[in-house]
Amino acid sequence: MLFTPIIKQKKGGNKSSLLPPLPDGSPVIGVFTGISVEVCGAEDIRKIYENGFFGKGSKSRGAPKLITTGTIDDTESLSLELEESAFLAYFLGILCIHDIQCNEMQYREFLEAAKNVNSHFLECLGSYLYLKSKGWIIKSGIKFGGNFLIYKRGPRYNHASFIIFVHTKSDIKDISIKDLKGLQRIAETSDKDVLLLEVSKPNVLTYNTISDLAALKISETIIRRFNSTSFVQSQKITK
Repeated sequence: MLFTPIIKQKKGGNKSSLLPPLPDGSPVIGVFTGISVEVCGAEDIRKIYENGFFGKGSKSRGAPKLITTGTIDDTESLSLELEESAFLAYFLGILCIHDIQCNEMQYREFLEAAKNVNSHFLECLGSYLYLKSKGWIIKSGIKFGGNFLIYKRGPRYNHASFIIFVHTKSDIKDISIKDLKGLQRIAETSDKDVLLLEVSKPNVLTYNTISDLAALKISETIIRRFNSTSFVQSQKITK
């Protein structure tokens, strides 16, 4: 049976608007704080957020006040998740990540720092790139207990279609039926579906270069409650 994602239009969303392109031009400086990467300055914030919905306002739950109200607050920054920071910096080249001493962080250095924050960062980054390659807009899923939320066109236009949970091939076996029901209940209350991404990787791999991420293998499992009315075998046969 062909699966179609839930794409729910947001009130006030402009149906004719095109998906914002990825940011380009000269690199923007972001500072790694130990948890996230912070981008300051009105123009830089607008450039990163408006072209792909990357990050969130440090004083808001979503878009920075600069975007929602047009008010410039010099104390508000754009907080980027570690996965989207790596994507913008080492794949697009639009972000230059500095540490708190203002030294530029190379890929390997940032990778080690991110792994100290999240031991499964490599799996999450691989999953982020996998979803991005399919054209999804990706935001943090921590509010719903997941790794990511994915949108067809972006949070300005649609509600999220999926809550993403990233697991390795070893720990996905530890998910019980009770856990799956809990995940599904959370998703149903917000009109979303659950997408499990199982990540497997070689036993020996250094990840010294960006291309090493291509060795990750990712498989999808969609969790959705059985609906007898849409199941083809339950439909009446008409002659």
